[in-house]
Amino acid sequence: MIKRTLMIALVALAASQSVTVSAQTAAAADAPDLKRGKLLYIQCRACHELKADQPHKVGPNLAGLLGSKGASAEDFTYSSALKAANLTWDLKTLDRWLEKPSAVVPGNAMAFAGIANPKDRASLLAYIVSETTAK
Repeated sequence: MIKRTLMIALVALAASQSVTVSAQTAAAADAPDLKRGKLLYIQCRACHELKADQPHKVGPNLAGLLGSKGASAEDFTYSSALKAANLTWDLKTLDRWLEKPSAVVPGNAMAFAGIANPKDRASLLAYIVSETTAK
């Protein structure tokens, strides 16, 4: 059920960005996109963990990220800019963040320029959400 909900949400996100997604792709578990997302996550894993039982690194652990308030992970020190931003991490906000964090929250402390390609962002989001959502 979670995978189906995730896929529906990601298809809606992709559609809103004019990314073509076939009905067959949406109906499947979309393993190629998750595989691509896992590959893209390599650039994230130096700073972020995905599983709840793992510690924070340079960046906060991302477990339970979807639907959470920004700057809310316990025992992590966030930049004052991110604390003041009053974000909720939904798919649209996460997509914008992955595209260019400094455009979403100027002055944030994340050392990441962003991912311009909308398909790559959708794949990365699919992987992160699949790994951080309770199954």
